[in-house]
Amino acid sequence: MLRLAPTKRYAVIARSDATVPRLPLEDGASEQALQLLKRHGYFVATDLGAALEADVQTIETELNRFFAKSTERKEKCVGTVYANERGLPMFRRGYERQQNVRECFRVPVNEEGQPWPSSQTKVCWRRVITRFQALADALLEAAAPGHARGEDFSLAYCFRYGVDDGGANGGSDNTLVGEHADVSLVVVEPVSRVAGLEVYDLYTKRWVCVEAVCAPGRELVVFVGKALSRTSGLPALRHRVVKSHRARTSFLFEQKYAAFFEGGLQH
Repeated sequence: MLRLAPTKRYAVIARSDATVPRLPLEDGASEQALQLLKRHGYFVATDLGAALEADVQTIETELNRFFAKSTERKEKCVGTVYANERGLPMFRRGYERQQNVRECFRVPVNEEGQPWPSSQTKVCWRRVITRFQALADALLEAAAPGHARGEDFSLAYCFRYGVDDGGANGGSDNTLVGEHADVSLVVVEPVSRVAGLEVYDLYTKRWVCVEAVCAPGRELVVFVGKALSRTSGLPALRHRVVKSHRARTSFLFEQKYAAFFEGGLQH
């Protein structure tokens, strides 16, 4: 099991920083991308193109509309249980309400039994995930060339935090999600339109408020989780989500191939 030492709880947060590691999306699996991951722990992909930006915005709009519906309507979008990266039954496809924590809509790559809030959500979601998975797959091959992959347990999900929600991963009253590193291989996350995501930059040794230094909906945060860190030596990104005074929606893709989780890597 890979263990991460905690960072200082009250580290300075960078609200404006010209050293944000950026590169065009088309270079997201380049040697430069790997160097940025080693140096900073993450990079920001820009120049997404109008079509991808529009699809990301449509997903956000459709899911916000869905989350605003009655509980009864939302529970009609509860799907079948899917297996996690270790082949164990995990969450349900579709809608889930984690009491006092957040609402969620999940879509594994294996869509069998997957409900959708709307046909527009399904079309845009699939297009976006195809692009995100292509980026993650190319970056995985660059970081761990030739490594066996096995079954694909990758998934994407949209979280909705209400103003009174929070507390995941040990979060406090002021933290929606406590400091942690994901178990995944590669994570691709569009910059949210509501501030909250903070990443620990290894080079500056400071917490960076992503939404303060990036273009919401027009850039992606790309980083590595513990499974790929164990294999490649790239650092698993420490990050957290802090509260604001507004409801927050975030959408992301997590890459998970079974062969990288053999040996009992823990969540």
